[in-house]
Amino acid sequence: MSDDSADLRAHLDALNAPRPTRAWRRRTLELLAAPAARDEVLRRVRWYATKEPDLVGERPFSDPSLRAEPGARGRVWAAALLGDPGVIPLLDVIVRRAAGVTREFEPSAKLAGGAVNALGEFADPRALDVLRGLSRDVRYPGLGRQIAAAIEAAAARRGITPAQLVERGVPAHGLGRDGSLARDIGAYQAVLAIADPMTVRLTFTGADGRPLRTVPGALKVPYAAEIRALKSLVKHVRATLAAERTRVEALMAVERTWPFAEWRRYYRDHPVTSVVACGLIWEFEGPDGVWHAATPGEGVLVTVDGRALPVPADDARVRLWHPARAFPGAVRAWRGFVTGNRMTQSFKQAFRETYRPAPAAGPGRGIDGALRRVFAEGEWRVSHHDDTRFERKIAGRWREVRPLDVPPLVFSEGMREVDLFLRVTSITEEEPFGEPSASAEIRGDALRRILPGTKIAGRCAVDGRFLVVRGDLRTYKIHLGSGGVLMEPGNVRLRVEPSRRPSQKGLFLPFEDERLTQILGTALLLAADHRISDETVLAQIKRGA
Repeated sequence: MSDDSADLRAHLDALNAPRPTRAWRRRTLELLAAPAARDEVLRRVRWYATKEPDLVGERPFSDPSLRAEPGARGRVWAAALLGDPGVIPLLDVIVRRAAGVTREFEPSAKLAGGAVNALGEFADPRALDVLRGLSRDVRYPGLGRQIAAAIEAAAARRGITPAQLVERGVPAHGLGRDGSLARDIGAYQAVLAIADPMTVRLTFTGADGRPLRTVPGALKVPYAAEIRALKSLVKHVRATLAAERTRVEALMAVERTWPFAEWRRYYRDHPVTSVVACGLIWEFEGPDGVWHAATPGEGVLVTVDGRALPVPADDARVRLWHPARAFPGAVRAWRGFVTGNRMTQSFKQAFRETYRPAPAAGPGRGIDGALRRVFAEGEWRVSHHDDTRFERKIAGRWREVRPLDVPPLVFSEGMREVDLFLRVTSITEEEPFGEPSASAEIRGDALRRILPGTKIAGRCAVDGRFLVVRGDLRTYKIHLGSGGVLMEPGNVRLRVEPSRRPSQKGLFLPFEDERLTQILGTALLLAADHRISDETVLAQIKRGA
């Protein structure tokens, strides 16, 4: 081993803090001036990310090699200081391995934390996207705080807030303004396109003009590398799209505003975020200080009555519309607009459950269940165990706040978290037909608007907490909360497993809701009960009919 190599190894092994000092960084860059030193560091970091695990008895978490590696934290930092963007995906894998996400290696808090902090050093927006993905997937104790701190530190270096850093760092993946990308591969044109807030498609179009959803046989071998790269890009676009849906929905609990020019750049015009943003309702402040609700259309902002809103000034404020601060009539009108224009929202917005403080107990008081959720960009926490409590982080400590003193959006979103949690934990096989929750009432309203456009409209009606379906053999009542089914006469339980995806072509849903999808699938099945071929289900229906 040369003296230079020994000096580098000793220097990297000596890093004992999560973040190195300026002196350590300067010395590292001096030692990395030699190409051989750079190659040595990158080779070892690549080994951390690509090493095949040696599992003991095939047991998870049984390979100790990453935990036992001396100087690993120093090496990931040295790799980051080189500024090579190719290191970013390696650090992503290293964090997941060292934090136990992949269930291969004994967890190493030092290596995982070092790699997280090193990611925060990159100016490349892909590093921020990786940190956001890690914040969703990593559950190793204490590492979530380090990921948040890395994002905060990266924001502070740029003189902006962490929230601004995140929205400005959303990768475009090379897509055009319309959320698509086209590449010529052989005799075909491959098109990657974001079809809607939940769907990314890759199609191949040949000389006949027909788009194919699968890779043409003529491309599989000669263009294997290009196909792999495209499929990898599809995976990354899907991950970013999912992260943006989650991020923007979290803003429903935040009184956040943007200058119109900033909102236009990072929301309406962004190739990925725009697919989320343009399916939502926003509010724009006029010169008189009055807020006007509208949704982005083709080059215009469209109000609930179909008018074009005048283009706001660049410094006019924009905020996300929330039904908790809208009049009931406006909420009903926007629900009609969403369904009338077949507008699939990225998440429940027009049909969102809302809650307001009241002297009576909040949802679920006295119901056994334990929940603790941090939200509103980490400033608030809601917890439930016998009762519901709100806490705000003040000077680094959580302090309880009376419900009447909680900001309206924070209260509504926090109580929504509690209600959804308790409804999931309280629906049991024994009691699947209880009083409807706020979510069930929302489903009833949505169904009243959706059903007229379906082929079973004449056979269905919403009645209280049930969707009543008239089949040829019997009449059925589908509970809007649990999806359970009762048969008339006698309210006899029917146990049936419908398709989770209703088969009617062109069926429109204004928001993603697994239970609503299940209820519609059940309704489509039972409305044509004479066609059911499952003998187990038929025996239940015919018994007592």
